[in-house]
Amino acid sequence: MTQKYNNNFCSNCGGKLIGIDILKASNPTCDKCNFTYYEDPKVAAVIIVKKQNQILLVKRSIEPHFGKWSLLSGYVNRGENVESAAIREVKEEVDIDVSITELQGVYSGLSPVVIIVFHATQTSGILSISNEVSDFKWVKNEDIPKLPFVYDQQIIEDYLLISNRT
Repeated sequence: MTQKYNNNFCSNCGGKLIGIDILKASNPTCDKCNFTYYEDPKVAAVIIVKKQNQILLVKRSIEPHFGKWSLLSGYVNRGENVESAAIREVKEEVDIDVSITELQGVYSGLSPVVIIVFHATQTSGILSISNEVSDFKWVKNEDIPKLPFVYDQQIIEDYLLISNRT
Protein backbone atom coordinates (compact mmCIF):
# COMPACT_ATOMS: atom_id res chain seq x y z
CA MET A 1 0.00 0.00 0.00
CA THR A 2 1.30 3.45 -0.80
CA GLN A 3 0.36 6.74 0.79
CA LYS A 4 -0.01 9.95 -1.16
CA TYR A 5 2.23 12.64 0.25
CA ASN A 6 1.56 16.32 -0.32
CA ASN A 7 5.12 16.78 -1.49
CA ASN A 8 6.47 14.86 -4.47
CA PHE A 9 9.76 16.72 -4.79
CA CYS A 10 12.74 17.16 -2.48
CA SER A 11 12.81 20.43 -0.55
CA ASN A 12 16.61 20.07 -0.41
CA CYS A 13 17.51 19.78 -4.12
CA GLY A 14 14.26 19.48 -6.12
CA GLY A 15 14.76 15.83 -7.06
CA LYS A 16 11.87 13.37 -7.21
CA LEU A 17 10.80 11.68 -3.96
CA ILE A 18 10.58 7.88 -4.27
CA GLY A 19 9.96 4.82 -2.08
CA ILE A 20 6.69 5.68 -0.39
CA ASP A 21 5.59 2.45 1.30
CA ILE A 22 3.63 2.66 4.54
CA LEU A 23 3.67 -1.12 5.11
CA LYS A 24 7.46 -1.00 5.31
CA ALA A 25 7.26 2.24 7.32
CA SER A 26 9.52 3.98 4.84
CA ASN A 27 9.36 7.66 4.10
CA PRO A 28 9.95 9.12 0.66
CA THR A 29 13.60 9.61 -0.23
CA CYS A 30 15.09 11.89 -2.86
CA ASP A 31 16.47 10.02 -5.87
CA LYS A 32 19.25 12.66 -6.24
CA CYS A 33 20.54 13.67 -2.79
CA ASN A 34 19.10 10.82 -0.67
CA PHE A 35 17.26 13.30 1.62
CA THR A 36 14.42 11.63 3.56
CA TYR A 37 11.13 13.51 3.75
CA TYR A 38 9.04 13.27 6.95
CA GLU A 39 5.47 14.53 6.88
CA ASP A 40 4.98 15.47 10.52
CA PRO A 41 1.56 16.01 12.09
CA LYS A 42 0.23 19.37 13.22
CA VAL A 43 -0.41 19.88 16.94
CA ALA A 44 -3.55 21.62 18.18
CA ALA A 45 -4.78 22.54 21.63
CA VAL A 46 -8.43 22.13 22.61
CA ILE A 47 -9.60 24.00 25.68
CA ILE A 48 -12.71 23.04 27.63
CA VAL A 49 -13.56 26.17 29.58
CA LYS A 50 -15.70 25.09 32.55
CA LYS A 51 -18.14 26.95 34.80
CA GLN A 52 -20.02 24.81 37.34
CA ASN A 53 -21.66 22.06 35.24
CA GLN A 54 -21.31 23.97 31.96
CA ILE A 55 -18.75 24.32 29.20
CA LEU A 56 -18.15 27.15 26.76
CA LEU A 57 -18.87 26.50 23.08
CA VAL A 58 -18.23 28.81 20.14
CA LYS A 59 -19.90 29.06 16.74
CA ARG A 60 -17.18 28.97 14.10
CA SER A 61 -16.97 31.81 11.58
CA ILE A 62 -14.09 30.18 9.67
CA GLU A 63 -13.58 26.91 7.86
CA PRO A 64 -13.46 24.08 8.51
CA HIS A 65 -16.97 23.62 9.88
CA PHE A 66 -18.11 27.21 9.35
CA GLY A 67 -21.30 27.96 11.33
CA LYS A 68 -21.06 24.91 13.62
CA TRP A 69 -20.70 24.87 17.38
CA SER A 70 -17.28 23.80 18.58
CA LEU A 71 -14.88 23.65 21.48
CA LEU A 72 -12.28 26.41 21.62
CA SER A 73 -9.17 25.25 19.81
CA GLY A 74 -6.24 26.17 17.65
CA TYR A 75 -2.86 25.18 16.31
CA VAL A 76 0.31 25.35 18.34
CA ASN A 77 2.97 27.48 16.67
CA ARG A 78 6.49 26.12 16.20
CA GLY A 79 8.48 26.78 19.39
CA GLU A 80 5.36 27.65 21.40
CA ASN A 81 4.54 25.99 24.71
CA VAL A 82 1.30 23.98 24.29
CA GLU A 83 -0.30 25.43 27.43
CA SER A 84 0.53 28.96 26.25
CA ALA A 85 -1.01 28.18 22.87
CA ALA A 86 -4.21 27.00 24.57
CA ILE A 87 -4.44 30.20 26.63
CA ARG A 88 -3.65 32.33 23.55
CA GLU A 89 -6.34 30.63 21.47
CA VAL A 90 -9.02 31.35 24.08
CA LYS A 91 -7.94 35.01 24.19
CA GLU A 92 -7.97 35.26 20.39
CA GLU A 93 -11.35 33.59 19.99
CA VAL A 94 -13.44 35.02 22.86
CA ASP A 95 -11.20 37.64 24.55
CA ILE A 96 -11.11 36.14 28.04
CA ASP A 97 -8.22 35.05 30.21
CA VAL A 98 -8.21 31.49 31.50
CA SER A 99 -6.22 29.37 33.88
CA ILE A 100 -5.53 25.78 32.89
CA THR A 101 -6.71 23.41 35.62
CA GLU A 102 -5.78 20.03 34.14
CA LEU A 103 -4.70 18.05 31.12
CA GLN A 104 -7.51 15.80 29.93
CA GLY A 105 -5.54 13.84 27.35
CA VAL A 106 -3.92 13.50 23.96
CA TYR A 107 -5.86 12.29 20.92
CA SER A 108 -4.16 11.04 17.77
CA GLY A 109 -4.29 8.58 14.91
CA LEU A 110 -7.57 9.57 13.22
CA SER A 111 -6.30 12.64 11.38
CA PRO A 112 -3.05 14.44 10.60
CA VAL A 113 -3.56 16.53 13.76
CA VAL A 114 -2.49 15.57 17.28
CA ILE A 115 -4.96 17.07 19.76
CA ILE A 116 -4.00 18.01 23.32
CA VAL A 117 -7.03 18.74 25.50
CA PHE A 118 -6.97 20.96 28.59
CA HIS A 119 -9.61 22.03 31.09
CA ALA A 120 -9.61 25.68 32.13
CA THR A 121 -11.57 28.24 34.09
CA GLN A 122 -12.12 31.89 33.26
CA THR A 123 -10.02 34.25 35.37
CA SER A 124 -10.90 37.63 33.83
CA GLY A 125 -12.36 39.40 30.84
CA ILE A 126 -15.75 39.66 29.21
CA LEU A 127 -16.73 37.19 26.50
CA SER A 128 -16.86 38.70 23.02
CA ILE A 129 -16.86 37.47 19.44
CA SER A 130 -13.87 37.65 17.10
CA ASN A 131 -13.09 37.07 13.44
CA GLU A 132 -12.90 33.32 14.22
CA VAL A 133 -16.20 32.95 16.10
CA SER A 134 -19.61 34.52 15.51
CA ASP A 135 -21.24 33.49 18.79
CA PHE A 136 -20.62 31.70 22.08
CA LYS A 137 -22.74 30.01 24.72
CA TRP A 138 -22.44 28.14 28.00
CA VAL A 139 -23.91 24.65 27.68
CA LYS A 140 -24.85 22.32 30.52
CA ASN A 141 -22.92 19.05 30.48
CA GLU A 142 -26.08 17.07 29.75
CA ASP A 143 -26.97 19.36 26.79
CA ILE A 144 -23.67 19.30 24.87
CA PRO A 145 -24.60 18.91 21.18
CA LYS A 146 -22.83 16.76 18.60
CA LEU A 147 -19.65 18.58 17.65
CA PRO A 148 -18.03 18.52 14.18
CA PHE A 149 -14.39 17.46 14.52
CA VAL A 150 -13.16 13.86 14.31
CA TYR A 151 -12.01 13.62 17.97
CA ASP A 152 -14.87 15.64 19.51
CA GLN A 153 -17.11 12.72 20.45
CA GLN A 154 -14.30 10.95 22.34
CA ILE A 155 -13.17 14.22 23.95
CA ILE A 156 -16.70 14.90 25.25
CA GLU A 157 -17.20 11.31 26.44
CA ASP A 158 -13.90 11.48 28.36
CA TYR A 159 -14.76 14.93 29.73
CA LEU A 160 -18.13 13.71 31.03
CA LEU A 161 -16.50 10.67 32.68
CA ILE A 162 -14.03 12.95 34.46
CA SER A 163 -16.77 15.43 35.42
CA ASN A 164 -18.97 12.69 36.90
CA ARG A 165 -16.09 11.52 39.13
CA THR A 166 -15.59 14.91 40.73
